[in-house]
Amino acid sequence: MKRKDKPREYTMEEVREIFLNHVNNMVHFWNDQDEGNQLDRLNGLAFSILVALDGGSSGCPGFIVAPHPHPDDKEYCEKKTGENWYPQNNSAQVKCDISGCLHETFCKKDKPNG
Repeated sequence: MKRKDKPREYTMEEVREIFLNHVNNMVHFWNDQDEGNQLDRLNGLAFSILVALDGGSSGCPGFIVAPHPHPDDKEYCEKKTGENWYPQNNSAQVKCDISGCLHETFCKKDKPNG
């Protein structure tokens, strides 16, 4: 069946929704498993999320995962705490950064999406 509308790039909101639906489905999948204990299921869930980020899940591409510390992090760590700091990344080249509100959006989901 052909689409009526012209194919286009997904919006940031659509990509976020696809990813969070996948995570939500994995939560329900691992919750429904009878084998293993709770730790086994939690490990399975974490592994499934990492596979999705790596691009190994059907229906999801791989995702760029990079630290994005506060701009003052380096100076604070170097001069005030004497600790190591995370590298700063410029997100100007990234076209669809879905981070920033994943946890708030995910908390609104309560059942698997089909």
